[in-house]
Parts: sequence; structure tokens; C-alpha cells
Amino acid sequence: MPNSLISAVRAASLATLLLTSASGSASGTPLLDVSRASVSFGRDAAGAEFVQPVFLTNVGDVPLSFSGFQITGKNQLDYRIGGTCDLTMALGPGSRCRLDVIGALSAPSSMATLTILSDSISGPVAIPLSGTPSTDITRGVFATPPWIDFDHQPVGTAATPQVLTLTNPESIKLILESVEINGKNASDFSMTTDCVVGQRYSDNESCATTIAFTPSANGPRAAEITFTGRPPSQGPGFVKLTYSLTGFGGAIVLADVVEYYNATLDHYFITWLAAEQANLDAGKTPTIWSRTGYSFHTYTSSQGGTSAVCRYYLPPVYGDSHFFGRGAAECNATGAAHPAFVLEDPQFMQMILPTAGTCPAGTIPIYRVFSNRPDANHRYMTDRAVRDAMVAKGWLAEGDGTDLVVMCAP
Repeated sequence: MPNSLISAVRAASLATLLLTSASGSASGTPLLDVSRASVSFGRDAAGAEFVQPVFLTNVGDVPLSFSGFQITGKNQLDYRIGGTCDLTMALGPGSRCRLDVIGALSAPSSMATLTILSDSISGPVAIPLSGTPSTDITRGVFATPPWIDFDHQPVGTAATPQVLTLTNPESIKLILESVEINGKNASDFSMTTDCVVGQRYSDNESCATTIAFTPSANGPRAAEITFTGRPPSQGPGFVKLTYSLTGFGGAIVLADVVEYYNATLDHYFITWLAAEQANLDAGKTPTIWSRTGYSFHTYTSSQGGTSAVCRYYLPPVYGDSHFFGRGAAECNATGAAHPAFVLEDPQFMQMILPTAGTCPAGTIPIYRVFSNRPDANHRYMTDRAVRDAMVAKGWLAEGDGTDLVVMCAP
């Protein structure tokens, strides 16, 4: 790692580092967008467990950190938290995670509040939770999948539609009363459905609704689809089920991961962060780092099929260097085996993992070599000939399959 940046990393997380420009002045703010202002479990089977997701997106220009996910209120024990968001992550600009609210309602009219604590400039976010369990319904009406989520989609361009299937496993007949899309970006979503209003569904009968998504603006987009119905013996709206619809407006953002070399240290370093590249290019380091001319692309936020690449700093006793772990398994194993390593960012970039050393169509292989010296250093490259030349110099090739591939770049 460039020496001018080492003290910053030792003192704080990568999020703090990104707040500092080359001149040392603070710039940028994290800002949290939440997909739902409230979460309703509607009326469904008492005690049955259902999941309602809330997507959290950093729409600011520096990484965002979480400090707590709290459920409080009269019926807080009816709910718990799951999903992909956790307190160890630094959510990069444009990145998002999913916070699952898992409800198994017992109270006649269940109410609680989910509070999301972070360093967002907008402050804490409070989301009301509610639901009404019914003893008349034993197993619960459910949808497959339990929510609909669309990847990045250029503004004004329709995404490939997705299908939501509603199933009633109960012997009790339910008369469908309405199917509606509502919420803050409802106009970005539309539907065609064979769920017939007025028809009775029971005994594992299903109906399907096809959801279309055409974002009208950049950034996270969200709405909800609500089904209402009733048994013949009940009044209108006896059953009310709400499911999350989310998407992201704007083309997928790719960044250039640039490689640098330090002849004094005989170390290589890669980064896609503009602030770090500017420091290195300006020579604001005790020893000089130069671009090698090699680079590859990375996703700057999670996409379908991508894996988070973590970034560890190795203190001077281990090499004064960096390691980029591909996927949760390698990242977790690295931290467990080397507790003195500093995890700067668990999601530094997003790449695709190979299958038995083979990259999927439309991607290129990334190779990794290890210096095999006390001052540990790794080099990452797309050129097999460069990899082989490094091996000839005594570096060790690492990866999967016969070609030893570690990850795949877009």
C-alpha cells in the first residue's frame, strides 16, 4: 500500500479514507435510501413465518456504515432481522443490501418499529411494522418468489418481466377482491395478471401476475403489490397480502481497476478509487508508484451473479501490502487465519467467480500470483503470459481449475 495512505488506514476504516481528498480536506457524504416507509404483513395465518424485505441503498458519494438494526415496540418479539445487511460492511456509493424483516405474528394487532442506525446524513430511519394474524387461516397464503427485484436497467428501457405466483394452500376458499400496485415509484412498475377478481381460490390453487419494470429516473425504485380477498363468510378485505417490488434505474456502472508498481518495494497494487489513483499519480508518496499500463473492469455495486471482493491491509510485519479476497469464503478464511490483517472493506469491488476455473461468457479471467517472500505481495492480471512470466521469476500462481483462475471481470 502507498505509504502516504497507511496512517489513514491504521487510524480509521476505508470509509474515512474516502472522505479525504489529496489536500486532506473532508468531502462527500453518505446518504441512505430505504425502499419502504412501512412494512405490513397484512392479515395471514397466525404464527406462520413470513419475510418482508427492505432494500437499503447508499445514494451518497462516499461509503456508508451501519451501527444498528433495532426492533422496538409493543410486539417487538413478533419480528426479527435477517438478510444481507450487517454492521461490518461499508456500503459503497450506489451499492445496496437487503434487510429482511421476518415476522411470526401472535398478537391480535401486531405493531413494532424497525430503526436503522447509520452514519447517513439523513440520520436514523424508523419503519413501522404491522400485521394481523388470523386463526381462520392455518398455513397462510403466499407468493413465489416472496418479492420481485430487478437489476440495473437504463432509464426508459423495459426490463425482462418477472412472474409472481400467488398460492392459497388452505381448504377454505378465498374470493379475490383486488390486485393493485402502489408505493413511492408505483408508475415504474406495471402488471398483467390471470388472478381474476371475484374468483374463488383454495386447495393449492394458484394464479400468476407478470411484473414489468421501466425506470423513469436513475437510482433505487420501489413499489408494492397488494392482493386483497376474503372467505365467503367474511367481510371485504379480510385477507390482505403485500409484496415488495424493487429495481434500479440507470445502466450498470463499471470502473477501471488500475495496476501500479513500486520499484523500491517490488510491490504491485490495484485500485479503482479515483482518490487513491490521484494520490499515486501525483507522486504524493515517500516512494514512487507508477502505472504499469494494465487494468481491468469491475462492477462498483452488487449485480446478479457477482461476488464481493474484500480488501485486506497487511501490516508491515506481514509485508506492508494488500490482499483482495474473492468471495465470502476466502475473505472469512483470511480473517480467521490472519487476525492481525486489517479488513478495510468487505465489498471493495464486485466480480464474478469462476466455476471450476471457467469464466462465464462475456467475462475475462483474472489471474493471481503470490510473491512467496516475507514481504508478502500479490499481483492480479488478465494476461496469462504476464502471469507465466511472474511464475518464471519465482512467484506462485493461485486459482481454480487447470488454468488457475481466481475471478472473472466484466
